Amino acid sequence: MGVVIFAMFWCSDQAPDHIFGSCLILQVLKSYWIHRDHPDSPASAASTYNTSSQSERIAAAARRSLTRAEYFSHRVLDDSSSGNFDSPVEAVGSDYAMAVSVGTPPRQFIVNIDTGSDLVWLNCKPCIQCIVNATDKPFDPTQSTSYREASCTDAACTGFPHRNSSCGSPGGCGYTYLYGDGAASTYTSGIVAYETFTFTALNRSSFAIEHITFGCGQNESLNRFRRYDGFVGLAQGSFSLPRQLSLVSGFTDIFSYCLIPFGGTAANHSTFYFGVPETNISTYTLIYSNPLTSYYYVNLTGISVGDVSLNIPADFFNINSTDGSGGIIFDSGTTLTMLIGVAYDLVVGEFASQYDLPVVSIPPYVCFNVSNATASTIVPNIVFHLQSVSDAEPVDFVLSLENVFLRYSETVECLTILSRNPPSAMIIGNTAQANHEMVFDRANGQIGWASTTCT
Repeated sequence: MGVVIFAMFWCSDQAPDHIFGSCLILQVLKSYWIHRDHPDSPASAASTYNTSSQSERIAAAARRSLTRAEYFSHRVLDDSSSGNFDSPVEAVGSDYAMAVSVGTPPRQFIVNIDTGSDLVWLNCKPCIQCIVNATDKPFDPTQSTSYREASCTDAACTGFPHRNSSCGSPGGCGYTYLYGDGAASTYTSGIVAYETFTFTALNRSSFAIEHITFGCGQNESLNRFRRYDGFVGLAQGSFSLPRQLSLVSGFTDIFSYCLIPFGGTAANHSTFYFGVPETNISTYTLIYSNPLTSYYYVNLTGISVGDVSLNIPADFFNINSTDGSGGIIFDSGTTLTMLIGVAYDLVVGEFASQYDLPVVSIPPYVCFNVSNATASTIVPNIVFHLQSVSDAEPVDFVLSLENVFLRYSETVECLTILSRNPPSAMIIGNTAQANHEMVFDRANGQIGWASTTCT
């Protein structure tokens, strides 16, 4: 779970300086995100921002990234023995939030959003035990004329992620999810249902999308997600919001975002699109399938630091065909980049040898004393070489200055890369993705990017 949370709102406002502006143009949904640590974010109380230091915030980034990486490891290995071939809802770390309007008449809810999960779900009445959320007013199905429960024979019930569904009186489809390491104390459960989601266009007109499958959660033990009303998943499964939107006329199965660097302010918004984005991206890598999950795996063929290509065996980056472990994924919900074994050791060692400043140990980070840094001090790029869609020369995903360092104090900067033990998947986190326009083109099975300024 990363330290950066942005708020994404489907509110409409034509004023360019409106923090939570959002628009729909020709079936493309566009929204703006703000940083979790900014006082205006609904995800973070102003008092927390004003009293926490930068070092405390990046320490939290490490804890959350490690927790989330642990989630990915447990989830794949747990599923490999269960015969389950769909990804469960992420309940350990979600880095983004948005507001959605649900029901008839529509009512707005604040939900976490994440590329590592597949399901849309809300706290619902009767709420036996719900997470403490922003409004403290769960969705009430009895107050919506468009609410419908899924029947036992519906595909929404029989094909529910992780197959944790059951039927009871009077015939509705119930679900139960266990999260993280499968501990029974971390769960959500409720009713599989359908609802209308309403979006607002820039011209203040609105349109409703009917029959969105969602989980009407009535019993959760997820109190670490205070101030939120539920989750929205963006992963590759059939229950994710982009997949469901792609079934609506005019939408394609694609989304994109452009993240401001860690430490950005509310004056600088990250953008998010559902549908075909306005983009000139020409660099793409293939999305690789892991039958045990719906995460966004890519084929990493090598890593360079500066001009030095590291001696890492190519098969080191492969997905294990037996248990689905290993590989590398793009994930917006993990703040830091996570490498394992020889990959981590060689990257950090080579970076330290090229970046000629004293190393400072602040576990779990590797940091540097930058008090003597000058304008001529060279910060080497870290480059991930990925398979191109044409299978020709690899394409490069470049981590430059703002992707490589987090400022710990006035004199110390820390690498945004942490070590994980195998058999974990390696992760290209959202700090690495900052100042890249990222396109998840699910329709064509590829991820594209372009280096840019997202502010």
